[in-house]
Amino acid sequence: MRVKFLFIYILAGAAFIGVSLWVLLSGGKSARAVRYKYRLGGIMLTAWAMLSAASCEGGPFQVTCYEPAVPPEVMCYDVAMETDIVKVVVKDYGGNRLKSGDVLILTIEQPMAREYRYFIHEGGTDGKVFQEGTVLVPEEQSTVLAEITLEPTEYKGDAVIEVKAVYKNDQGEQSSPVGQASIVIV
Repeated sequence: MRVKFLFIYILAGAAFIGVSLWVLLSGGKSARAVRYKYRLGGIMLTAWAMLSAASCEGGPFQVTCYEPAVPPEVMCYDVAMETDIVKVVVKDYGGNRLKSGDVLILTIEQPMAREYRYFIHEGGTDGKVFQEGTVLVPEEQSTVLAEITLEPTEYKGDAVIEVKAVYKNDQGEQSSPVGQASIVIV
């Protein structure tokens, strides 16, 4: 197949040289010579493309001699589901500003433990704890709501509610922090 296209390319090339000489000698005034030159140029381009395509080896017909790149392998990973999502809001009017006697709603979404403890600190988590309590999770609950009444306190200002999951094992109880929320006591 390549020999055939090579032979056509050589013949078209020789004819193109002859017609180009004819155009040159006529000074470009012969429309017939220019028309033949364009046609032979087209034949040469077609023959060159066929020669290039015929020189490729391998699988299905390809326009170039380059092998296509292997498509990237798609890797799917299971995304870890977020658990123990802690949210705190003041009951009835929302927000995070409250006074003694107001009720906080503590929400734990996707709980992983059966028991949680909360601690209300003055300032940050390093501050003094002035209220604490326990929240028990019923079997297979996806969201736990607990209402916490803020006990009377002299403290006014920023506070933090820290929530810890409690796990019981052979060594006793172990707890790990799962979340915290900021509140303002007015």
